[in-house]
Amino acid sequence: MNYGNILSKLDFSKQNPMKTTILKREKFEIVRIALGKGLMIPPHKGGHAVFFMILQGRGIFTCGDEKVELVQNQYLHIETNDIRGIEALEDLVVLAIKE
Repeated sequence: MNYGNILSKLDFSKQNPMKTTILKREKFEIVRIALGKGLMIPPHKGGHAVFFMILQGRGIFTCGDEKVELVQNQYLHIETNDIRGIEALEDLVVLAIKE
């Protein structure tokens, strides 16, 4: 059994996104990403599909040529090899499930 509070020990850096692995298995990985207001993960080509669930805050997510603003309780799925990126409009906490 594995349990905990997804928001415990939450920390925001003014320079870099803070990535915390929650659970890693052979076929998937669950990561919590915390971005302070104004931080970005620049658009880049991913080598895996990913499901993003916004736990806290607000941000702009890039998927290919499209951008969408998401807030708490919204989600986005991006396919393998699609361009993806994140810009935090306010302190942002995202749960990422990587396939």
